Amino acid sequence: MKLTAEEISKIIQGEIQGDPKVLVSSFGNIKDAKKGAITFLLNKKYEQYLKSTNASIIITPKIKIDTDKTVIKVNNPVKKFADIINILQPPNIRKSIISKKSQIHTTSNIAKRVSINDFCVIEKNAKIHSDCVILPNTFIGENVTIQTNCQIGPNVTIYKNCVIGKNCIIHAGAVIGSDGFGFVQNNGTLSKMPQTGRVIIGDEVEIGANTTIDRGTFEDTIIGNGVKLDNLIQIGHNVMIGDNTVIAAQCGVAGSTKIGKNCMLGGQVAIADHINIGDNVKIAGKS
Repeated sequence: MKLTAEEISKIIQGEIQGDPKVLVSSFGNIKDAKKGAITFLLNKKYEQYLKSTNASIIITPKIKIDTDKTVIKVNNPVKKFADIINILQPPNIRKSIISKKSQIHTTSNIAKRVSINDFCVIEKNAKIHSDCVILPNTFIGENVTIQTNCQIGPNVTIYKNCVIGKNCIIHAGAVIGSDGFGFVQNNGTLSKMPQTGRVIIGDEVEIGANTTIDRGTFEDTIIGNGVKLDNLIQIGHNVMIGDNTVIAAQCGVAGSTKIGKNCMLGGQVAIADHINIGDNVKIAGKS
């Protein structure tokens, strides 16, 4: 697909500086982009590349730009650039196929336009809504609900009674709803505390590869709308994470902790149990 600067400016509601007829059909970062590609300028720190880049169109913040390249000025260059990438290279559309190599319980409820790939197991009373894609070797337990337009990666495990919201992405190897780390001292031995809660995941959530989220002990572990979890994160039982919080790789959140909305946690942050973290908090890596 090819787009002119004029067409792009209408899509992203930007202001053109330069040739409105210039065409692009690809994309790249500002250092390496080639002729015929669109790129973006994140901030003034990267202005040095304005003269050296071969990109044909640059999406920039609404600041003064000194370049002979065609520029489209917007309020959020990164978001607008992502929007154009999705147009130039739309996501793969998978056919709605239910593999005969998968094991699907007769009481499960599979909507139309769902793809279930090889060697998946769908247990009784599971509900998978329309436009979902379940990739190979995934286990979906009893009474699980997966709302519309979710992509569940290969080798994912979703234990019984968990709920996944709309438009979620769960990457390979993630485990949702495993037992929390709950044990009771008993005359020098450890007795297991039953873990009877669920994991409730909101809409527009992305969960990275090999991340694990424990079910609640009695109440639910809750992941809010728009939360983004990186790879290799451990979320303990009864944790609550507020909407649009972002957590980087290798963080550990111990049980019954509450994290507010719009927080940002750097890599390898360790959070103790039973504490409250407010909204809009930023925690640097390895804290």
